[in-house]
Parts: sequence; structure tokens; C-alpha cells
Amino acid sequence: MRRRRVLCGAAGAVGAAGARRVAGAARMATVAAGAIAGFGPLAGCAVAQAQAQAQAQVQTSGAAAPHRWPAEADGFAALDGGTAALDGVAAARRFDIRSRAELDAALRLGDQPKLLRIHGRIDLAVGRGAAAFADPAFDFDAYCRAYAPEAWGRRPPTGALEEARQRSARRQAEAVVVPLPPHTTLVGATPDAGFADGTLMLDGAHHVVLRGLHFHGVQDHFPAWDPLDGARGEWNSDYDAVALRRSHHVWVDHCHFESAWPARQQVFERLLQSNDGLLDITRASDLVTVSWCRFAGHDKTMLIGGSDNHRDDDGRLRVSLHHNLWLRCAERTPRVRYGRVHLANNLFVLPAAGAYGYSIGLGHRARIACEANVWESGAGVADARLVRVLARSLEDVQFSDSGSLHNGRAIRLGDVLRGAHPPPAAAAHPPAAAAAHPPPPAAVAPADFAPPPVRGLVAASEVAGLVRAGAGAHASS
Repeated sequence: MRRRRVLCGAAGAVGAAGARRVAGAARMATVAAGAIAGFGPLAGCAVAQAQAQAQAQVQTSGAAAPHRWPAEADGFAALDGGTAALDGVAAARRFDIRSRAELDAALRLGDQPKLLRIHGRIDLAVGRGAAAFADPAFDFDAYCRAYAPEAWGRRPPTGALEEARQRSARRQAEAVVVPLPPHTTLVGATPDAGFADGTLMLDGAHHVVLRGLHFHGVQDHFPAWDPLDGARGEWNSDYDAVALRRSHHVWVDHCHFESAWPARQQVFERLLQSNDGLLDITRASDLVTVSWCRFAGHDKTMLIGGSDNHRDDDGRLRVSLHHNLWLRCAERTPRVRYGRVHLANNLFVLPAAGAYGYSIGLGHRARIACEANVWESGAGVADARLVRVLARSLEDVQFSDSGSLHNGRAIRLGDVLRGAHPPPAAAAHPPAAAAAHPPPPAAVAPADFAPPPVRGLVAASEVAGLVRAGAGAHASS
């Protein structure tokens, strides 16, 4: 592997494109300034040079001041020391990455602090498709004939074909799931920097930063048919573009998530899933901030908390989601179990009513605080559809909302939710027994936690323009 040190003179190439109304040189310089600012050893002449170039271009073009990328994490990721991966990376551990081989070699540094500048779109499958991973005994058409509902019924698939599918799935996972070790920073160095056909897996990682990157998702060649999932069965895939498990102090900033392989085909009259989520945060992960990101055109977009049975999630899964654009996402933006989640200044641009499920899902023991978020939708999407209670017990969830808008109209989603789920009526008791039978609690209580501060909060009336311009793997004004 060729290792290239990141030098001050090359700083103008760091990051993705900046303000759309600013000329190309200014865009690249602006991103360089934002991306480098938090990297300690990379600051200095590179930042000054990049900012001067950007300001000169802005002044001559007459454009507005560019959106500036912050130097440090905020929200939950900033607690207890913050994402220290941005600081103190030795020059010998800063690399330019242009291939899967170079990525693997750099990650073999393990938990040593390292900064990887990603150039271009890296194919994590290295060009391999279904034929490269399929077990010799697996045939998809035969699989569908064997486990068709009319032939197999409602029982878990077993037998040679299911075993061959599982072997095939394991071979693909071993090839395309890339574990990220602790103290790893990945930053986009070109406008198209990012990853396709693979998963970045943070399992037991900490102090990780992902910034200025495009995530194109995974094509699952061997999805599983589960006849017991729902009333009619479902196809399921395990692959997320980015997955967090047992990880903490993670900052995902100015990234673009959009699957290159959205599910479109139906088998057994159910959607054949080609991938799962875009960014899932599960298994007791904690202290995570996702800021200024763009999530587009997905179904099961973001899961926080993977199961009601993951009781060790309780007290963890503290996540800040701010200034993100959720564009035509059907549901799970996010869907939460156990977590304490702060959503602030997010913009939800909904798909057509028939393709839309919900935005915010309240699962088992979820606590969500919303602040000045904005929804834009076409006809047929009522306020009550924006938040859905998925918990078995209404008393199990907490939800607060203030300052939000739906199609320019002020809404109070907490009141909408409580109106849709009123508290049960109090039973009548004689006066002497009333003290022993207090009234039942409100069905959906307000969130009982105070979120840590996040930068740049504005009134909801300013959110749409701000987030449209600034979210994603660019730095628009």
C-alpha cells in the first residue's frame, strides 16, 4: 500500500464542494477550512489559506458567506470529553485513501489515532457481485419455489436451500462489512468521496468521526424470507450503510446517505429488500451526534435501539440529531427504543402520502425531545401521521415538542400525540377509597431529560432554507 502524508500545501483538496453559488475553487477551500479546523496538527496554514481563498471568491462573486463546518462535535457526542479522534493525529498516521486495499491497510493500525482522507467512491465489494459470494448449492428461483407461502406456509425456512442461503450471506458479509477501530476519523477529500456496496461497522468502537462522505448502501444478494414477520411475511436484509453497536463518542457530520440499490422488486407480493437501514445505532451505543446530514429515498432509514429485549440499552442510546435533511424517507427518521433522543432543526420533506408511513417512531421506553423541526408534505398527510407510537404500552414512552411547523403552520406534536392517545378514564371510587386509587397517568408523558446544547439552532421558519443549503457532503451557503 502507498501511504501518503497529508501536507499543509495540499489542504485545498480536503473536503467536498461548498456553497453552490460560489465558484469551484471557493467551494473546495471552504470545505478544506471546515474539515481541517478540528484536526489539531492539520490546522494553521492550511485553514488560513483555505479561508482566505474562500472569502476572496465570495467577495468577488457577490455570494453570501459560505456555511462553515464546525471544528468540534456538539450535542451528546460532546459529553465526557467529546470525540477526541479529531485531535493530535501524528503526521505518520494521516493517509490518503483511494482503494479498499489502502483502507484495509490503514485500519490495521487498530486503536491508534488515525486520519484517513477518502478520495473518490470506494467500492467495498471490489467489483464482486452475487456470483462471487453464492454457495454452489444456492439457487434463488429454487429458493422461492420451495418457500412460497402456498407451499411452505407460516413456519421458519429450514432445509438445504435455506442453509445454502445462509452460507452465501456469510460469505458476502465477510467480504463487504468493514470494521472501524477506535480513534478513527474518515473525511472526504473530493466531492464524490465515500463508500458503495458495503457497510462500515462500528462494533465496540469509540471516538470515531465520519465527515463529508457519501454512503451508497449495500446490495444484499441473499435476503432472508421470514414467513412469521407480520401478517403476510417479509423479506429482510441485515445490511446498513453505517452500523453502530456497543460504540460511543461517534460524530457523523455533513454526510449523504442514499442507497444505490433501493428495493423495487416484489416476491410473494412483498418487497424484496436489497438493504436495511442507512444508519442504525443499536446494542448499547451511546453519546452520538448526527449533524448536517442528508438521508434520501429510503424506507427503514434510521433505527435507534434494535429490540425491546435489549435491556442493556436502557440508560444509553443518547443521540443528538440536528440540522439533518430527511428527503422522501418513508419511515424511521428515526425509530427509537430505550434511547434519549434530541431532534432539533431537522427538515422532513415527505414522500407522497401513499408511500409514507411516519417520521418519528416511539418504541419501548423511548424518550424524545423535539425542537423547531419542519415538515413539508403534499396533500393527505395529517399532523397525527408525523409521530407514531410503536410501544406496547403508551405509558412506556415520553415525547415533547416545541416550535415545529408542518407546511408552514405551527404544530404542537406533543398535543397531537396526546390527542390521538388520551389517558384512560379514571374509575369511580367512593371518597373514602379515592386516596388509594390515584388517577391514571397521562398516556404519553413529556420527555424527562434536558438535551445538551447544539450549535446554530434557529426558529423553525428559518430551518428549510438553512438545512437545504447546508446539509450533506457539501458546505452550501
